[in-house]
Amino acid sequence: MIPQGLNLLYLPPFSIIGRFFATAILFGVLGSLFLLYESFLGNFYLFPSVHFFTIGFMAMTMVGALFQMLPVVAGAVIEKPMEKAFITHITLSIGALTLPIGIYLNSSPISLLGLFFLLFSIFYITPVMLKKLYEVKELRDAPAGFKFALFSFGIGAISGALLVLSLLGILPIDYSYLLELHLAFMLYGWTATLVASVSFQVIEMFFVTPAYPKILTKNLARFTFFLLLLKIFLSKVLLIDIFISILFTAYAVITIDRLRKRKRKLPDPLIYLWYISMGFLILASILYPLKFQVFYFFLTFFGVFVFSVIMSMMYRIIPFLVWMHLINQGVRNAPTMHQIIEPEDLWLNFYIYVGFIVSLVLLIAGESIIPSLLLLINFLLLLKNVYMAIFKYLKLRRA
Repeated sequence: MIPQGLNLLYLPPFSIIGRFFATAILFGVLGSLFLLYESFLGNFYLFPSVHFFTIGFMAMTMVGALFQMLPVVAGAVIEKPMEKAFITHITLSIGALTLPIGIYLNSSPISLLGLFFLLFSIFYITPVMLKKLYEVKELRDAPAGFKFALFSFGIGAISGALLVLSLLGILPIDYSYLLELHLAFMLYGWTATLVASVSFQVIEMFFVTPAYPKILTKNLARFTFFLLLLKIFLSKVLLIDIFISILFTAYAVITIDRLRKRKRKLPDPLIYLWYISMGFLILASILYPLKFQVFYFFLTFFGVFVFSVIMSMMYRIIPFLVWMHLINQGVRNAPTMHQIIEPEDLWLNFYIYVGFIVSLVLLIAGESIIPSLLLLINFLLLLKNVYMAIFKYLKLRRA
């Protein structure tokens, strides 16, 4: 069954999203290994640890997903997608690898090399995507939110670049101001806004739920972006953070309510991942106005929110695209989505992931090896399941 509201005539080649998702999971494995290494050493270096995941796993997944969603969801067709995806993927991969390593080694040349490739990647593809979105005459609410997310991505990248230059002692800029802007635009302007915009399309479509309130789908992205612009000039005004907190807490509560009212009540680990995600978004948003007083908890809660969504969407998108592309290529007896990634494999990964979340409480007592190890196992299972799905596609396509 093909979900309604998708422009499948504009479906880009499977290799585009396959390469971004496959690389993102490898960065998840790498980040987990780095956390495990730090756990054995007994120290925690925040910048490289966080950015292996935020750039390598999260941004890699989200940029790859946009290559798929712009043409299919918004009808915004990117010309020569293979060429543009290749350039974006290579430069983003190099930047995501070298910037955290450079900061960890305290090496200005490696850090600046990573920063160059990241900025090149972001400012190569972001204007292309924005131009294509603005060329669509009537955007639905979901893809309209992509525009604000992409603008935030660009501003967050600039503030992040200035932050790195400040860390390296190259520019004498207020570190706290840049960190405030970088967190706001990257976490809520880019990540949370994109997740919300995507959910407005996929929650109702994939899980057969009631539609979101129109007032939310039309205004969440633009109002969030307006508040973030105010932060550029009024970075210390707590009321702005409180409004952002209220917005995304309300969004998460409404999403949980929609999932509870879904028509298909069968147990599904992917739906449970959405429940976990929204629960942790609520926790992160409540802490957001006081984030620097509870920084570890805020980042942890926000990270679980994003990881949960990405896992759920990867496990939904990859089997669907494998099946769809095989059908389009005339493959007889193409496997169903449940045959591409077996439900038993999904449940196993889900239980390991829940174990990881539960083990995070051990960090309060100073124990970090167990959650780091469980996170590594989680990403290895995700790696195995997604790569096996890709191999099935390649094997059947050749046959």
